[in-house]
Amino acid sequence: MRVLAAWLLLAALGGCASRPVLPPLDAAGGAGTDAGAALPLLSPASLGQERQVQQLLRGEYGERSFSLRCVVSVDARQLQVIGVTAIGLRAFTLRYDGERLDEQRSPQVPDALQATSLLNDLQLVLWPLPALQRAWSASGVEVSEPWPGTRRLLRAGRLLAEVHYATDGWEGRVWLRHFDRPYSLFIEGSRMGVEGG
Repeated sequence: MRVLAAWLLLAALGGCASRPVLPPLDAAGGAGTDAGAALPLLSPASLGQERQVQQLLRGEYGERSFSLRCVVSVDARQLQVIGVTAIGLRAFTLRYDGERLDEQRSPQVPDALQATSLLNDLQLVLWPLPALQRAWSASGVEVSEPWPGTRRLLRAGRLLAEVHYATDGWEGRVWLRHFDRPYSLFIEGSRMGVEGG
C-alpha cells in the first residue's frame, strides 16, 4: 500500500514546500527495500452499482497535512478517478476497465504516485466486503468488518489499515488509517455538485 507516498507527493503540488521521505515497505508491510506488490484491482462491475461522487481528501502524516479533491465515477464498464490539487490544477486521471489501467498525469506528479495503490485504497474503503474478500484472499490479506462502521485489512494477523465510517462511505465521512505507514486520510464524499459538510 504505497498510497501514502503518492498523496504526500501530490500535496507538494498543492503548495507544500517539503516532501517527506518515507521508507518503502517489504512484502510483509515492514520497512525494507521492496515496496511490495499491490493488491489485485477489482473490476468496476464488481461494485454492483453506478456511482459518481466528489471527495475532499485531507491527509495527515506527522506534522504535515494536505488536501486534494477527487471525482470518482464508476459504472459496469469503467472506474475513473480525477484528482485536482488544492490550487485547482489537475494532477491525474485514472481509468480502469477491469483489464487495463490508463493513467494520465501532470508532468509535475512524481513517479512515486502509484495508481494501483491509490485505487487499492479507494476499493478498500468503498467496495462491498464479499467482493474484496474473494479478490484479495489469494494475495495473503484478510479484509474484515469486526463491528459495524469498521473495516480492517490484515496480513498474517498484522493490522495494515483500518477504515472507520461515520456515515455512508460514498456520501459521508470516512477515516482511513494506515499502520504499515503512519498515515491518516479523512474523506468527505458527496454527490456531484454538493459540498461535503
